[in-house]
Amino acid sequence: MNNQNQKKPTKEKIFDVSVELFAQKGFNAVSVREIARKVGIRESSIYNHYKNKEAILEAIMDYFKNELSQGGLSVNDAEALIEQGPEIFFELGAKMYIEQINTPQMEKIWRLVSIETYHNDKIREFFKKEILEEPINVWENTFQTMIEKKMIKPLNPRTLAYEYYSFAIFLFFEYFVLEYDKDFKTYMDLTQEKMAKHAEFLLAAIKM
Repeated sequence: MNNQNQKKPTKEKIFDVSVELFAQKGFNAVSVREIARKVGIRESSIYNHYKNKEAILEAIMDYFKNELSQGGLSVNDAEALIEQGPEIFFELGAKMYIEQINTPQMEKIWRLVSIETYHNDKIREFFKKEILEEPINVWENTFQTMIEKKMIKPLNPRTLAYEYYSFAIFLFFEYFVLEYDKDFKTYMDLTQEKMAKHAEFLLAAIKM
């Protein structure tokens, strides 16, 4: 553990080590003893900060949800951006998506979510609601607004939301499930380029 980590409060060290281990092995494969050993404390000391291992996971997911919400636009900001044209809005949307992933801590948590979605009911529901349903609803409203402003063709906004957002989900699974051994920054640079091209292709088909 480096000097910067040594200066952190113990609870924060436990959090960071748990994120790292859960992302590497999955939640069930990591014991409290292993977390404590890597932090450099006794196993019993963990319980001074977290009730159990599940409480650590809940804290990680709360952090994850908060970070995702910090990256979003307010309703007023979104409307102002749409007024500048769909190209500007989509360009920012791609950047926001990358920024929500492109930190070492968030990279590990995204990997953890991708692992646990398969067998953890709480995280599966979290993924379904926060990563799929909520963004789709936001994009549906966005496309509806663009239709009302006659920026794009009067197509089904729900279908357009799926068409746009499903590509982002594909990129998520491509890295965090299939190609996690690749350099993260290089992949994120490529991802931003892919999303820009996808948005350009979609807009060319639906613009008035």
